[in-house]
Amino acid sequence: VLEWCDGAPPRHGALGHGGYTPVDWTHRPDRDLYVGDGVAHWLRIDDFPDLQVRLAMRGEGIEVTGRHFFHLAMGPRMEGLQRLRHRGDLDALRGRRFSTLLYYLFYHPLLWWLSRGAGWHVLHGGAVTTEVGAVVLAGMPGCGKSTLSVAMLADRKRAMLSDNLVLHDGRSVMACPELLLLDEGSRRLAGPGAERLVPTGEQRVYARDAYRVDEVQMKPQPVAALIHVERARSFRMKPLGEKESAARLRAANRMAKEVRRIAIMAEVLDVVSGARRFDETDAPDRLAASVPSFELHVPPVEDLAAFAEEKVLGEIVRGLGGRRS
Repeated sequence: VLEWCDGAPPRHGALGHGGYTPVDWTHRPDRDLYVGDGVAHWLRIDDFPDLQVRLAMRGEGIEVTGRHFFHLAMGPRMEGLQRLRHRGDLDALRGRRFSTLLYYLFYHPLLWWLSRGAGWHVLHGGAVTTEVGAVVLAGMPGCGKSTLSVAMLADRKRAMLSDNLVLHDGRSVMACPELLLLDEGSRRLAGPGAERLVPTGEQRVYARDAYRVDEVQMKPQPVAALIHVERARSFRMKPLGEKESAARLRAANRMAKEVRRIAIMAEVLDVVSGARRFDETDAPDRLAASVPSFELHVPPVEDLAAFAEEKVLGEIVRGLGGRRS
């Protein structure tokens, strides 16, 4: 449930006055988290202070209610001036806030349920179906995973699961689809694969346009290989051991702010639900132990689709003993 409020949030520490009043709370695990019997009020979310959340147990489910304070400035005088200045853009600005709210009120709780209830863990990476199974492209934010995954779509027999976040259970991956963000240079580099992108008309940070892929594979797929992607001056692709691969997966998750936000929301939901606390630190170990891993250095190339076909997938097939399904 979303409650939309026009205006600045109440002053931090001033309960009520349009904010949630944490009545009947019994303990405070965090200074901004008030917990009672099957209910919690989260009054200041780290990355999104204009949102307050109420979480309440309802039978076997959790009711998530968010109260968002939409404002452009602090103080009524500046707020009025900013609204006058942006009067033609207010609907677009509200729309951008709504997409973020959707993550906190629906997407993150759903990912928590999939983790606690079904054993699916979040991984910062993309995945594309291929002839030998799903290829997972992992790595730090900005390493080129999205561009490479789109380039692999030049073969129309393949389909993308997602380019930024995937779910895994130690053997298979499942799509965690979002809008795909690419700038003009990345689209050109992706070559024919970029023809499968459908523009949404939105533009996000760093001059990146938002796209949907023409086909998303939503069914869980067995993983054929883990590819740890890095930009480099020259090409290299070499096998990685299980421990090194798992360590890199953990590092990429720590570096990705999206994964950190999901983890923080999961901790809060664990508190209010009384769910058994999960230690997910060994999830990358299980995945790295079940499939071969490779380190991939991607150099500057003119035809990334050909590079992905010949260098990346060719190496994977050879690493699997030439097996193709």
